[in-house]
Amino acid sequence: MSKAKELTVIECPYNYNAWRVDCIDGSPVFSSALKIYQRPRAVDLYHESDTYSAMGVPYEIHEINYENYKKQYKAPYAGVTREFSDAVYVGVSKGNGVLIAGGFCNYAPAIAGGIQRAIGEEKRIGVVWLDAHSDCRIAEESPEGVHLVGVPMSMMLGITLDEFRTEICGLKVPCRGEDIIGGDMRMMDEKTAEILSREHVQWLDATAINSEEIWNQAIERLAERVDAIYLSVDADILKPKYVPAYFKTVPYGNEPEVIKRNVRKVMETGKVCAFSTFCFDFDRYEHGGDLTYASGREIVEAGLKSWQELPQGAF
Repeated sequence: MSKAKELTVIECPYNYNAWRVDCIDGSPVFSSALKIYQRPRAVDLYHESDTYSAMGVPYEIHEINYENYKKQYKAPYAGVTREFSDAVYVGVSKGNGVLIAGGFCNYAPAIAGGIQRAIGEEKRIGVVWLDAHSDCRIAEESPEGVHLVGVPMSMMLGITLDEFRTEICGLKVPCRGEDIIGGDMRMMDEKTAEILSREHVQWLDATAINSEEIWNQAIERLAERVDAIYLSVDADILKPKYVPAYFKTVPYGNEPEVIKRNVRKVMETGKVCAFSTFCFDFDRYEHGGDLTYASGREIVEAGLKSWQELPQGAF
């Protein structure tokens, strides 16, 4: 492990657009558009409160801009996703910690892909997924089509949309199921539970992630067997009262103190390369955006303050 010397912050100006994929005659057909966030954004609060300084090191901000990729990638879903992979690749290759502040979980395979491109395909990447949903649908088995936010886990596992994963996200070698910890995922259906079991993903339900002993043991075991960790936190991991501007109510959820404690434990392994906080911004500021943004900021700060070491041996 090495001391963190700099932070790369990736910000995305694009709001949720329900990007989707329909498999027609066995071939995926994607649809996507772009919509710019209105002000204020969650990251505006982060700037005002100097949140990114919580790591105690200099930081640089990379704002995603589809115009930079438009000539090569005619569709927004491809260009924006590829830029995420490239930006993570550059940050990790520099030896920086990489924070993804905002955006949505459909970018997760590209973040994992950027890490893999930087550290090598032979290295094992662990994923810690704190989310109300597993996001593990199989596009090819969904005749009604799926939104891209519904497939990041299954893409990282290598069980759906292989060409998108390898060519756009840059994740050539899928993550091993045993190297993924799914925390909470309370909106689980029977079919998804079967997929996760088959792929050997470790599912820690709400009771388990609220147990400090169980969580710490799981994270310590993961850190022992992987070379690098990608930590992802979705806003819906929290109780709805803490994220009132989330686009729909997801019942139950967890207290912020539990999630911050669990994030700190992951950071303390010294194996984290990238840390994302998704879905704290849906352009619903009038529905409690100030509280929702503040919840996101608390989790970002908890992670950054504990993120003092990076996995030097992975490079």
